[in-house]
Amino acid sequence: MQIHLRGIELVTELADAADHPDHFSEADMAKLLKEASEVIAVLLERDIVKLQASGDTRISG
Repeated sequence: MQIHLRGIELVTELADAADHPDHFSEADMAKLLKEASEVIAVLLERDIVKLQASGDTRISG
């Protein structure tokens, strides 16, 4: 559940960064994007495992 909550926080932070890019340094923006990509990857991996366990045939690979 912790990764889900961090994902929610990141959505807010990304929206803020999109609305006010001048409030973020280049390094802060890079860090935010890197963390967002890592959290999204974990959430997607978790969903794939759940779909495979349920027998969902739409997953390829």
